Amino acid sequence: MIDRLDAAQLAHSRARIEQYLDKLMSAGQDDPIQLTEYARAYLKELHEGPDPRFTGC
Repeated sequence: MIDRLDAAQLAHSRARIEQYLDKLMSAGQDDPIQLTEYARAYLKELHEGPDPRFTGC
């Protein structure tokens, strides 16, 4: 996924993920493996959009 991003998009993604992880850590999440999985899912949704199989309900 990262191969398709230009420098500006990569910097924007990095900033968004940092903010997201900061929120999770401030809410008490501290497992690095779980945080990595959350970050991967967030990055995928950020660049590919929400999974159409799930409505969010």
